[in-house]
Amino acid sequence: MVDVSFNPIGVVRVNMSDELVKESLEGVEGYIEVFEEYADGLEGIDGFTHLIIIAYLDKVTDEQRRTLKVRHKRLLKLGIDLRDLPEVGVFCTDSPHRPNPIALTIVQLIRRDGRKLYVKNLDLFDGTPILDIKPYTLDRVITDVGFPEWYRVLMEKVEEKIGKKTNL
Repeated sequence: MVDVSFNPIGVVRVNMSDELVKESLEGVEGYIEVFEEYADGLEGIDGFTHLIIIAYLDKVTDEQRRTLKVRHKRLLKLGIDLRDLPEVGVFCTDSPHRPNPIALTIVQLIRRDGRKLYVKNLDLFDGTPILDIKPYTLDRVITDVGFPEWYRVLMEKVEEKIGKKTNL
């Protein structure tokens, strides 16, 4: 097996507790502070409205890394009954509890101030190491998307609870 290691290029900064970040359905505002040695990598990023952030979820425990089946528990906040949440493989979800706790999130870029990228829709905790940043570009947009039946049923239940279509 190949040994893999990464060096963070920056860190997340949010001015709120992990619990408040976790409770947010649409993410929070904060910034990504890119380390000085990687600052030149930001040249040309101004003007993109959205960024893809790849992060290492450093607070995931060894026990949580063994998780292979989960339920979409964040939907409990919307009033969905736990019994209505199917247990599925972790690779069908965005659960942070997974063998390799790497996050991929899309944020809206509000502005750049030097090495700081001010963003919203951030679902990462303060101090989370950032591994990479990529622009969200038109070649990444997928419009012909399909979903398994269990997911469609679950989204219908969510829409009934909140009274509108959702992007969850």
